[in-house]
Amino acid sequence: MELYVCPKCGWQHSAEEYRESRFCVKCGKLLTYRDKRVLTSQTNVVRKKTLSRPQKGFLRLFPYEPYPQQLKFMKDAETVLDKGGVLVAEACNGFGKTVCALSSALATGRRIIYATRTHEQVRQVLREIEQINKKAGTDFSAVALASRQNLCLNQICRRLPQTEAVEACRVLRNSRRCPYKSRFSFLGSSLPPVLSTRRLLNYGRTKGICPYYLSRKISQDCTVVVAPYQYIFNESIRATVGLDINGKVLVFDEAHNADKIGQEVLSDTLSERGLDNAVRELELVGVPSVFIGKLTDYLEKTVREEPVVKPGSQLFKDLTEVLGEDLSFIVESFKPMVDEIREKRISRGEVPVCYLNGLLNFLLLVDSSEKESYVAIYRKSASGLNLVEYRCLDPSLAIKPVIEEAHAALIMSGTLSPLDLFTEVLGLSEAETRTYSAIAKPENVRTYVDISVTTKFQERSADMLKLYGERISKLAKNVPNGVLIFFPQRRLMNEAVAIWRRNGFIRRRGRRLFLGKKIVFVEGTRAVENARIVDEYKKAARTDQGAVLFAVFRGRNAEGSNFPYEEARGVFNVGLPYADYHDPLVKAQIGFFNRKKSRLGELWYLMDAFRAANQAMGRGIRHRDDWCRFYLMDRRYATHWKFISKWAVENGIEKVSLS
Repeated sequence: MELYVCPKCGWQHSAEEYRESRFCVKCGKLLTYRDKRVLTSQTNVVRKKTLSRPQKGFLRLFPYEPYPQQLKFMKDAETVLDKGGVLVAEACNGFGKTVCALSSALATGRRIIYATRTHEQVRQVLREIEQINKKAGTDFSAVALASRQNLCLNQICRRLPQTEAVEACRVLRNSRRCPYKSRFSFLGSSLPPVLSTRRLLNYGRTKGICPYYLSRKISQDCTVVVAPYQYIFNESIRATVGLDINGKVLVFDEAHNADKIGQEVLSDTLSERGLDNAVRELELVGVPSVFIGKLTDYLEKTVREEPVVKPGSQLFKDLTEVLGEDLSFIVESFKPMVDEIREKRISRGEVPVCYLNGLLNFLLLVDSSEKESYVAIYRKSASGLNLVEYRCLDPSLAIKPVIEEAHAALIMSGTLSPLDLFTEVLGLSEAETRTYSAIAKPENVRTYVDISVTTKFQERSADMLKLYGERISKLAKNVPNGVLIFFPQRRLMNEAVAIWRRNGFIRRRGRRLFLGKKIVFVEGTRAVENARIVDEYKKAARTDQGAVLFAVFRGRNAEGSNFPYEEARGVFNVGLPYADYHDPLVKAQIGFFNRKKSRLGELWYLMDAFRAANQAMGRGIRHRDDWCRFYLMDRRYATHWKFISKWAVENGIEKVSLS
């Protein structure tokens, strides 16, 4: 009889068990064909009598005392993932979705690819795997895949965009101009099972090994691979890094923007600046650039002061006529020049960026894409240069193929309402959907709506903003510690602050501004500046005096940031953050969805606004004993309350009272 013996703990698995799961049920070690043993029937009898199975399922792995809501989440997730389904789950921030998802997915015995959006989320995933290993006595391995900007030790590649860094790295390695090894067969036992970016970099420096290629090598045998969304949705990146999703369990964390990320992966831009640089590159290697001149003339004739919109099929037709050749023929003809240009740049001591490569990638996308699902937008850049954006309007083109290739998928976030609309937009209408209650005590989540105010464009005025200031200043007096106030745009936020100062709602004392007794902080425009401001706000919010942070929906403080306990006892949503209806891309998106189904475009437009509003609200509850008051300052929240995340309105919505 065939048995597979774990090389780490010695646990024996039958051939059937090996086929079902390649991981040891006792310690989590990946099993390979090298672990196969052919045993006699007598040995097999002994195994049956002496070996017992460990506890199975997510409870064996979950490293904390679970709340009832978490138990329900994990049971649903394990059931759906085990049978190869798709679960779309909405659970509030602070719920513990990461560790719940990992415990459920690991319990299926399959390898996991975990998609994240931020570096902090990557660190959180790896920390939770370490906690699972510690609690369950397992040795699940995990590694974080990242771009060369984060993992490359060669400063030349670190400075380049992702696509350019890939090609530059190849040239540097082929010419033996990179000192770090990218090929290795034996790594030794000095590596820990869970490898963060920091650990990879430290190991690479010590051993003279490229951390980027080290992560790729290790990922082939890891239980959990953590990667950015682009690595999963972009087929060429998946192939480049060797990320095989076939038969794996996919987990998409913070997936509320999965549709936009998928569309972005399948979109590209052709600019006048890029064309000019590509001409100079061809001159560098002595190759005529006539076809680029034709593209430059085409942009000059087509771009106007106001954006021009054409169907994707029209752009394809235009480019084919302008160039007089099949686009694929041009791509193949000029592809050999890309390496020549890079070599020339390196020989001159320059960064091996190649704009011709970007141009060829654009033409290849236009040639190979489903043109009925694309739109071409011709416009001027901020600096006045001509460009055309080739934008994908159908997120399912990126998402469905990935989901179908994987064994199962868990798509989760705190802001997916309404779930049926979200899944329809993604092209996943057959997915199972669940909404889970907040882990905070019911009385700790209170939501209020103020129907006396609105940021609706037709009603925006100085008087309306004055009314906002009057009502918010009164309400904020009753909220202790920290208060977050979100606005649809920075311009409107600055206008509100100016009007509130003129009317005495905000007063200056010395060098500081105050709303009532609370110190006022305004979100920074740059990352470093904002980090300093937020740090100062949090310190002030934790005092008895308290503080107020003015921020913008969809900004760096509205999505992904944490403000637990005293840092956010109140969250005010000033209006609804609708996307600019006059933006040609927004109009095209609405029209595309409306063609697929009546009113789907208008519903998407509404969902997109509430998704940003719900994200801002999610900053306020981070733990079970945390509490926050949510003030929805716009009458439209009352009209479309079904678009508010369920965890925020489980106790209903109350009207604002100033008495």
